Amino acid sequence: MAYFNKFPKAAYDFNREGVVNNIVDIFRQVRPLQNFVDDFSSYRYYEIQDGERPDIVSKRLYDNADYYWTFFIVNDFLHDGLSSWPMTQRDLDEYIKKEYAGYALETRPNIKRDTDGGIEEFENSLAGTVAGQNQGGFTPGTTVTLTRGGVTTATGKIRRKDLYLNQLIIQDVTGTPVSNGTGNIVENCSGFHTDPVTKAPIAVDVKIWKAWKYDEAPHHYYISGDGKDESTTDPFGNKIYGIEADVSSANFFSVTDDAAKNLILQEGSVAAPLYTSNRKYLNNLNQEKSRIRIIDPTFMPLFIEKFEQLIKQ
Repeated sequence: MAYFNKFPKAAYDFNREGVVNNIVDIFRQVRPLQNFVDDFSSYRYYEIQDGERPDIVSKRLYDNADYYWTFFIVNDFLHDGLSSWPMTQRDLDEYIKKEYAGYALETRPNIKRDTDGGIEEFENSLAGTVAGQNQGGFTPGTTVTLTRGGVTTATGKIRRKDLYLNQLIIQDVTGTPVSNGTGNIVENCSGFHTDPVTKAPIAVDVKIWKAWKYDEAPHHYYISGDGKDESTTDPFGNKIYGIEADVSSANFFSVTDDAAKNLILQEGSVAAPLYTSNRKYLNNLNQEKSRIRIIDPTFMPLFIEKFEQLIKQ
């Protein structure tokens, strides 16, 4: 049964000229009751293989390619249609290559306080490094220049600014950023923003702690061990991946390894946070989408019968 064959039709006057057309009422939808979804006897899981289309999976499971639509009904993450179906590894790699080109420039914000403990300046913050001057700086679409020792290392256009991870994402890059996260090689990043009142350009700058290749930059930081590890499986033998407690980089970098020495956290230190890169995150997400819930073949006739009844109501 093709998905829309059983949908009722509705009369609609597209141009409001009295010409009525009977069209399929695509706004109808049916979702299974949660107690049906939670019934282990009515469904099981299937691992989509690389490159398998919905119709191919349907043919493999039910000897009928037309039951592909059931996957999009019983899996919440597939409700957006074919665009939410897992990519092939080749397509995913091409997507990452295109969408995650460039660099993620990471800063290390530092709170500077006065003698009374009040905040004087939020140094190296992308939200505003100097009070009254840099708020709103580094606007997406503008160009920034990286320099070290007065020599330009790279230029690029800002694609977006992530205050949560203290990252400036730049693309269309000329040259190669050199900041390496050790604190020994730090670049100055210069840009500008337009004053909302005077419309005059205002120069802004910030120190770059590390220049990541964007696809390998942290997507999020996490605390290890918060949840089940990858060796845990569900009743069907599918892996249950560990929960990563998502936290801001500022939660880590505002403290030190050794308060007495004021040694700032850095990559490779014993107190350095764990992180999942953009590439790994997207691969994990694609893998998650590859594990789909399917209707048990013995329940398929009943499922289709109920669907046809409900969609016409």
